[in-house]
Amino acid sequence: MRSLYLSALITGFLLAGGLTDTNPIQTATAGAYLTRTIGNDALGVNPASLGYYGKPIIFGAAEDGKRDTLGLMEKDTVSASEDSIQNYYSVQLIANPSKKRVKETKITFYGQFGNNIPWAVTKIDTLYKLRVGDFHNRDTVDAFLDTVIGSGFKDAWIVTKNRPLEEPEQIPYFTLTLAGAGLYVGNNAIYPDWINNQLFGGLDLRDPGKKDDFLSVFPADNWNINMAAEINSMSFTLGNFGLSILQPKVLGSGNLPPAIMDVLFEGIKFEQPKDLSALHLSLLAASPISVDYGRQLQLPQLKNIVDRFYAGAGLNLLVGIADMHVDADRLEIITTPDSVLIEGKTTILTNFDLEEFNLPDSPTPALGTGFSLDLGVVADINPLLSVSLSLKDLFGTTTWPERYISENEFSIRLSAEDIDEIKDYNDEQMDSLEQSFTEFDTSYATGSGKTAYPSQFILGGSYRILQDLIVHASFRHFLNNDYLEDITPQLSISVEYEPTPVFPIYCGIGIGGLDGFKWGTGFRLNLGAFQWNTGFGQNGGIFNTSKGMCFSTDFRLIF
Repeated sequence: MRSLYLSALITGFLLAGGLTDTNPIQTATAGAYLTRTIGNDALGVNPASLGYYGKPIIFGAAEDGKRDTLGLMEKDTVSASEDSIQNYYSVQLIANPSKKRVKETKITFYGQFGNNIPWAVTKIDTLYKLRVGDFHNRDTVDAFLDTVIGSGFKDAWIVTKNRPLEEPEQIPYFTLTLAGAGLYVGNNAIYPDWINNQLFGGLDLRDPGKKDDFLSVFPADNWNINMAAEINSMSFTLGNFGLSILQPKVLGSGNLPPAIMDVLFEGIKFEQPKDLSALHLSLLAASPISVDYGRQLQLPQLKNIVDRFYAGAGLNLLVGIADMHVDADRLEIITTPDSVLIEGKTTILTNFDLEEFNLPDSPTPALGTGFSLDLGVVADINPLLSVSLSLKDLFGTTTWPERYISENEFSIRLSAEDIDEIKDYNDEQMDSLEQSFTEFDTSYATGSGKTAYPSQFILGGSYRILQDLIVHASFRHFLNNDYLEDITPQLSISVEYEPTPVFPIYCGIGIGGLDGFKWGTGFRLNLGAFQWNTGFGQNGGIFNTSKGMCFSTDFRLIF
């Protein structure tokens, strides 16, 4: 029994420090923020998003550029495709030494043409110059110039450059997560209203009707408890490369049979056996080290289908810290009119020897190692619509060089007289009673073993409804693994509202997945090179009816 108590204590301790593998904006959007990720956001989500920085890799004949239209002059957040013969055209509206005059011209222009056309103000010598539009095709910019001059901007003329109007500084070259953390807890039974009104509401459980109401919240099959946690530091991107070094994670789940609540609140009744054999606890603690790379690709086959196409891959070194599975193979309470019999057999599978755990010279747990692969693509269909597809932790397995099994069998028989007298036993009598139990306790090594790491299939999309409003959606499905089993696919949808680049806000909802329902909200604060992201969400309900919560935050530097 001592091994069982110790393993439960270790499991609870590790779970209490747990983490979620979503970044704060993922939390804020209920998992929908997958496509327009930039910088650290791409790490652990879709490595193809790292391709938003830099020049494309060209396959086949060089692309001569699509014909732009006024309807597709939506301001984009990524640089246009470049090749060795591509020219970029914009229209210069004014060159004036007065910055105020240039701003007034800009306001007048956007009052007539709307605010969806890219623009840039540059200072050359003593003049401020306002340029608008970002075109690949000379015929299109000629038509646009005629429209601009006809609208009263008589001094407008075409400027030809070998790079886009908007420089790549909008896409950060370097991002660094200084510190980040997240915590997720969830279950399928209790919620705040029940805790306030039932558990701490002064309920008199001696009333059979009130006791039934109290216990009705617990499901008829199993009470599921899930926890996850994550710490993230020193994750950075440099151009098209990304590296995460320190990101320990813990995933834990537990299934508690309904008979446990009956025993706790109904007590043990004669001739009413209780079966607790469905008890199951799982734990994974790992610290992946990830390297990601993404690039924009120009493929002749996609020339007339998408504006831009990105692909990326990531390799994860999985450093396993702890792997634990606790199962009650048999755990029953059998009663007769004059006695109580408690019989059980529990099995604990871990990567460290529980029998040696408390010794001063106890061996270090056998760390596991393994690899997983991240693959992803992103396509900007047009300036408004982007879609993405990623496979996260594909083929992920962790190999443990040594694993241990602890088995415990026990049989406890108490007569009715023993039950009446046991409350008055002294320590010596209690020790004598324990020695009378039939007990078999053994622990042995089983050699190396492998476990399947949770892998995911993720499909996402983003659509810019307005200049400052974007809708995100995603479909997420967990593939077969040894930790998260039988989880339905999750569908999430969210909105990103950016009234100012300094303070975009997010909110979203999701259905399916581990919790059935979730919602989230959060924000991103951009103060120069400093960025603070925070997300909060609930699952299984809203506010006082929620059955869990998730909170994550991080602090970053962006250049």
